[in-house]
Amino acid sequence: MILKTCSPTAKICAMCSFWNGQAGGTQVKPKSGMMNFFEYDSEEKNICYNNHFIKKAWNSCGHWKKRY
Repeated sequence: MILKTCSPTAKICAMCSFWNGQAGGTQVKPKSGMMNFFEYDSEEKNICYNNHFIKKAWNSCGHWKKRY
């Protein structure tokens, strides 16, 4: 597990509302001590409910929709 930090506006799957639907990623959590940043496991995989492919948290596409 490789934990990375990003802002909620980063256009990656971990920050997208289509990635694993309403549940989101199991490893995506607010970063403690850093306001407006999230920590996520870049190797976590979930289904994208927009294109129906299994994608890793660090992937991105043109259909990104803000989750947080």
